[in-house]
Amino acid sequence: MKNQFTISAAYQWANSKSDSTNSEKAIKKIAEMIKNRFSNNENGKHNYNVNFRRLRASAGRTMLESIYKRIENSQVVIIDITRPNSNVFIEAGIAIALSKKHAFLSVYFIKEVNVSDDLLLNLPSDLQGYFISGYKMDKSGEAIFQDSLSLRMSIESDVKEYFNAFEKQFDSIDEITDNDIVNLNSKSEN
Repeated sequence: MKNQFTISAAYQWANSKSDSTNSEKAIKKIAEMIKNRFSNNENGKHNYNVNFRRLRASAGRTMLESIYKRIENSQVVIIDITRPNSNVFIEAGIAIALSKKHAFLSVYFIKEVNVSDDLLLNLPSDLQGYFISGYKMDKSGEAIFQDSLSLRMSIESDVKEYFNAFEKQFDSIDEITDNDIVNLNSKSEN
């Protein structure tokens, strides 16, 4: 069984290691919410591995080839379009194109907005119609999503669909019981 689900992220990089961007904080927050939901379930009913990684090139390949491979091996790509950046838009294009070929690849966009900002302001027209979630930073530096439940639930649905394709154990991660697991184990032993 394939028990690893990867969330990858594309965003404008910080200039230095000590300069963490709001994009990074927001994406890590949503990835941690998903990871905690599926990796740390009570009673150990499920322990699915949900990983988060930034899209960046690896040694030994061209940058574009490396990023293409990372996107191809992801199940969700979250792209922050707060600061228009040509590299981020190239990564978005690759992710959108690959999502047309791969059943288990979803693309979500996020954007930092102030209360008065229009979420679609400065958005390329080709991206209108995609899921875009706005967020803002609170005084403590925590990312607050305007529609946190909608984004989280959409990604949770992707996780469930992905794992259900490999093992038909649950429709809702909270609904499986210990008896269900015992029954599945006894069936696999026969």
